[in-house]
Amino acid sequence: MAFADFHTHTIFSDGFGTVEEMVESARAKGMLALGISDHSMTPFDLRYCMRPETNIEAYEPMVREAQKRTRELHNFPVFLGIEWDFGSDIDRERYDYTIGSVHYIIRKNGEIFPVDSQPEKVFGGIEHVFGGNRLDFAKAYFEHVVEHAEKNKPTFMGHFDLLTKHGTVDEDDEAYLAVAREALAETIKHVPLIEVNMGAVIRGLRSVPYPNPKFLPLIHELGGRIILSSDAHAPDKIAFQFPEMLKLLQGAGFTHVSRLTEKGIVEDEINILL
Repeated sequence: MAFADFHTHTIFSDGFGTVEEMVESARAKGMLALGISDHSMTPFDLRYCMRPETNIEAYEPMVREAQKRTRELHNFPVFLGIEWDFGSDIDRERYDYTIGSVHYIIRKNGEIFPVDSQPEKVFGGIEHVFGGNRLDFAKAYFEHVVEHAEKNKPTFMGHFDLLTKHGTVDEDDEAYLAVAREALAETIKHVPLIEVNMGAVIRGLRSVPYPNPKFLPLIHELGGRIILSSDAHAPDKIAFQFPEMLKLLQGAGFTHVSRLTEKGIVEDEINILL
């Protein structure tokens, strides 16, 4: 399987596999490379991020050890990454790459609204925080996405339209689409590399990836580039449905997909990968 996957999680945050198990699964699949990218610590919500007792003091050395060992024994590249949540402080120099993501809307009054939570909490929050106005909810979310991209410039942006996870917005509504398209255009100005993320498909919550495939032609038109991500939380989900996603990209006009290497980002021809 000649693919690479750079958005994966281990037991250091909310994953179910060890670093070693994730690496061995990727090698067994014949992949080109693997990135480990556990959640940065969000001090306002410790449910699924790297907590103080399992933060970079243990995470970074463990992944670096696997990186060194796997390169020496198998010539297989492993990368140390982090899913950099909006609202988190990190030392980006400690990582090979960063994934920009937004899981929370942080209000000016200090109120924290989780975008990625149980459906009843998300819908309840929309009622409480936004008076039930789902377009205002979308605007607030995408403002954070753009701000994260502009201010922090992560290596690539993760699950661009995560707010749609539980059907919280009508993805065919023109008002919503206008807000999302504008945010996407602004995001690409600062971070041109966008991931196609299979996390919600793995969980059976969506039939299509993030971003919604209807945005792919716009990403292509704006000069954005694509990197494939499983958002796997278990070893067997690494590179989930990547061949299907590559065909989807081809249909949107893409001929290449991006991959991180030790010398920088390269572009692989989709036809060759397939």
